[in-house]
Amino acid sequence: SNLSILFFSCTIEQQGCEIGFTEIELICYNENDLEVLQEFIDNSSETIPMEWDTNANGSIEHLELGVQEWDENGRLTLLWIYDYTINNDYKMSVTIPENIGNLTQLKKMNLGIHQITGEIPESIGKLENLEFLYIYHNQLSGIIPNSICNIFSNLSNFWIQYNHFCPPYPDCIPEYEINPQNTSQCPE
Repeated sequence: SNLSILFFSCTIEQQGCEIGFTEIELICYNENDLEVLQEFIDNSSETIPMEWDTNANGSIEHLELGVQEWDENGRLTLLWIYDYTINNDYKMSVTIPENIGNLTQLKKMNLGIHQITGEIPESIGKLENLEFLYIYHNQLSGIIPNSICNIFSNLSNFWIQYNHFCPPYPDCIPEYEINPQNTSQCPE
């Protein structure tokens, strides 16, 4: 009788990223963080500087938006949408995405000196790791949400001046940190 022995060898190789993460150039990025970046891109497509198109494919992708830092867990920790190398006249028109609060590991955000319009989303109060918040010299308006008080004590750098915010301002923020504001469009 013939005896046949078959050996099966199986190796399991880790493929791709965990659920909730997307692989870009062999690195896993949090999908919620990428969605917020996509909102910024979608909200500003007419005024986004094409100088950021580093791969020259004619569109700005998630990782080309301003200056970013990501931690080893694939979470965005720095978003600096200001590029001093373009020119002093550059201003991007955008609204702050409603889902900004999903950037829960964000430590620094600079959206200063643009034409950002609309209001600060309520979800900003979820950015509990935020230390730097620069949104000065824009066209932001409405009322500063009280949810900002959830994070204000963590902020070592907070610049919100030179917008169009209407009083009353949150009690947690001293008025000298808020003013000056253009309140000409505010109700009496």
